[in-house]
Amino acid sequence: MGKLGQILGNVLLYGFLLWLLYDSTYREWDPWFAVVVAFVLVLSIVVTLVPGLHARTVSPGEYPYDD
Repeated sequence: MGKLGQILGNVLLYGFLLWLLYDSTYREWDPWFAVVVAFVLVLSIVVTLVPGLHARTVSPGEYPYDD
């Protein structure tokens, strides 16, 4: 259920962002909000599609070097 929940969450969030973009461009013209929503949408798609931007492991308290 974990992977399916992530996919469903992403679909809902991207759908909400697309709805906000539609709402701020076609229904009620608000160019600044539309630019911000479009930027967040493009940034989230880029981070999702480029695997090098994902954190490989997260281990708090460990450093790659000794002080």
